[in-house]
Amino acid sequence: MQLLLKDHPVMEIQDNGACRILDHDRLPFALRKDRVSLEEFIEWASGRTLSIGRSYAKEILNTLRLSQTNRYAVCKACRGLNLEDAYWIRQDGDEKTWQEVNLYHNPLSLFVTEVSLSGTIVHYTAEAHKTKEIRTPELTTLGASAKGWIRRDGTLCLHKVGKYEIPADQILTALDIPHIHYHISTEEETDSYLTEDRKQWIRGVGEEVVNSRIFTSEDVSLVTFEEFRIYCENNGMNAFREAFEFNNEFYIGMQIADYLLNNNDRHEQNWGFLMDNATGKLTRYCPLFDHDHAFSSYENILSQTTEFTSTLKEAARVAWEQLPMDLRALEEMDRPALLSDKQWGDVLRRKEELERGS
Repeated sequence: MQLLLKDHPVMEIQDNGACRILDHDRLPFALRKDRVSLEEFIEWASGRTLSIGRSYAKEILNTLRLSQTNRYAVCKACRGLNLEDAYWIRQDGDEKTWQEVNLYHNPLSLFVTEVSLSGTIVHYTAEAHKTKEIRTPELTTLGASAKGWIRRDGTLCLHKVGKYEIPADQILTALDIPHIHYHISTEEETDSYLTEDRKQWIRGVGEEVVNSRIFTSEDVSLVTFEEFRIYCENNGMNAFREAFEFNNEFYIGMQIADYLLNNNDRHEQNWGFLMDNATGKLTRYCPLFDHDHAFSSYENILSQTTEFTSTLKEAARVAWEQLPMDLRALEEMDRPALLSDKQWGDVLRRKEELERGS
């Protein structure tokens, strides 16, 4: 079995379980060490697949007749292909090339997208069973919310249930903080994968289906902070200090943004870096993404992006002392339509607290 980056083998897993590194500098960051064990490879591969806690994970796995408990088996079944990077697994006897299997350009199985967004059980087609081809990124798209990938006019977009992406986008745009842009999905788009009952349910709970364009490609991969942290630990470095030194302005801006948005979900897979697939080198921070758990009503939310335990407010105050931001654009904004008066008032209150240093 081989682990490849596009058509370039970077590691070989031999029959006796030994892992032979072929290109250390282009391995996944979590595996960049002098020696890689089979257990470490399996842990990395398993971590590429959806968690059973994700919305409709059971329905997705049942539809494709895959294990709900063996994430490594799921990874092998879909070759570990995803839309965050260009790594994949080729088992002995598999003669496919990257051009034939990659999800960036090949047709996707839309019926799996329907399952992932609506929970509707559909039948895995006889032809798919025959060829044993699973062409879907839904098995390797992480996160807890219902979501699914749709290709329209040649462009891949991630659709998800999460209205707070829209006001977060508006606020971050006003403050000129690099982030992924989101839009409310049109009826024409949602008709292709949502039943009328499901759409009525989404509207009934006050939610929206939103979408964002893909920000990775065959040439650019996402390296999550989780992977980066493992790499740093394996090589005797402090991940948080390295992240700060990589681009302190972006890192500081993220602390301030998360406090303003009262973001409850900046875990280690929800921020990171972009990697050049040709060289294996990190090029820049990935724009901020995934804000559907922002504008929380909870106070004293703990930061997940700081080395030492601190609240979002404490982390933002430290960041503000290092590099204050111009937040006056918030005063010129109207209340975002998808926020309540209280939620918008809380955003402005947090802004004023930062500016006062209180």
